[in-house]
Amino acid sequence: MTKEGGIRDTVLFGKYRLLHKLGTGRAGTVWLAVHIGLEEYRAIKRISKRDTDYDTFRREALVLKELRHPGIPMIYDLEEDSEFFYLIEEYLEGYSLYALIVNQGPIQEAEAVRYGMQVCGLVAYMHSACEIPILHLDLQPNNLIICNGTVKLIDFDHAAGCRWANTAPKRFGTVGCAAPEQYASDRMLDQRTDIYAIGAVLRFMTAGTLREEAGQSGALSEAFERIIRKCMDSNMEKRYASAGEVEDALQALCTRKLTEEKEQKTIPSHILLVTGMKAGTGTTHLALGLVYFLNRNGYRALYEEHNASRAVDTMARRAGMRPDRFGIYTMNGCCLKPWYGPAVKLDQETGFDIIVKDYGTDWQQAELELKAAKADLLGTGSASVWDGRYIRQYISWMNQAWAGRCDGNRVLVFRGTRSLCRKELRAMSRSDKALKEIKLFVSPEYENPFSQKREEAFFQSLWSAVAGRRWNGKRGLLKRWDFLREIILNTAGNLRKGAELSESQEQDGEQG
Repeated sequence: MTKEGGIRDTVLFGKYRLLHKLGTGRAGTVWLAVHIGLEEYRAIKRISKRDTDYDTFRREALVLKELRHPGIPMIYDLEEDSEFFYLIEEYLEGYSLYALIVNQGPIQEAEAVRYGMQVCGLVAYMHSACEIPILHLDLQPNNLIICNGTVKLIDFDHAAGCRWANTAPKRFGTVGCAAPEQYASDRMLDQRTDIYAIGAVLRFMTAGTLREEAGQSGALSEAFERIIRKCMDSNMEKRYASAGEVEDALQALCTRKLTEEKEQKTIPSHILLVTGMKAGTGTTHLALGLVYFLNRNGYRALYEEHNASRAVDTMARRAGMRPDRFGIYTMNGCCLKPWYGPAVKLDQETGFDIIVKDYGTDWQQAELELKAAKADLLGTGSASVWDGRYIRQYISWMNQAWAGRCDGNRVLVFRGTRSLCRKELRAMSRSDKALKEIKLFVSPEYENPFSQKREEAFFQSLWSAVAGRRWNGKRGLLKRWDFLREIILNTAGNLRKGAELSESQEQDGEQG
């Protein structure tokens, strides 16, 4: 096999049929193949004899041969032809930690702790599997594969026993993950070199970047940030002495969080019910955007799907995600719970500050919950020349569902141009008092609910209206905003003076 192209169905050594290229790294190209006799997938790493020192390649094979762990790929064979060396390994089906974070954004601390503990277990095994500790020396997000929620470690190009690592003529590593001693030939390498990389991986999961100057999310606990800082101390002597110590610290953090959550069981979450006046008004879009905004600003918010759209399942399937034991997916730093139906009973996750329940157009079920629990109501609609009937029906339902309540807030968000919204609302106000005490907004157009720039001011003012108070970021990440109050329509006089309006910038969305 001398060319990159036209390799499909090529058979190597009479037993491996090549399928397609998996990727290319510093040490060569990796192909997906199937063992003809066993009908099992294999990963085949191919390295040119002209470009690579055979001793380096053989050392990787020898390292893998000594390691027997479910999180480390098994080596099956070592082959060669006139041009290449081939390392035949177990194929790990999954996606890299790097791809996960790049595609979905930083993850929450709880999930980072779970993955981090698995990474620590893998590193601890490498350091203790042989008489002389084996150092990985290139622990980084691309070399960590998520397989059905389990972390596995690949790419042992630079792995070596501690003694050899300190006598090798060259040192390698990944910028952002490599410890300072890897850049200096006169400094000793040991287990603490891999500890530094563990800290870098933890930081990457929660910050979304390997840049050292990157700030962390305001939602992270001080204890978690302290673990990262200790792992990545430039002074080796101040780092954790072993991967086991890091794992213990993460386990203690996990245990403390579970205890706190148990203590918080009696503390009710702020519940927000979201409904739409008809399909296509962006109910799910708005709910997800609000949850994303709240999580970015220090709140622990949960999105719960209470409709048949299966939007969460669709997103999770595309991303290759699996739920936790509570049935919750973590995507883009947000906790999302799909609708499992009334027959499925799951343990209830605790400790959420805010729960946003998306009922879609199921007004009846939303009303039942509104009657049974203390909650605020957020509605979505569209304002066009043909939507007047829907607007009247929906607002009539909002008032009916709210009958008898003396607390909570009702907010209605319109999609459409400002002028059309104003026209429809003016027409309504001439005939009835249906809009009394309903806070009105016009949403800006935005494509991705998990990417907010100009929309931040809109969500800030929207949450202020929902919560019944001016915005005050949980961790002081945002300044207080002063929102002007005005009468929404002067022509009819049926709207109570003081209907709250957000005077966001026009491009961010303006209240109706």
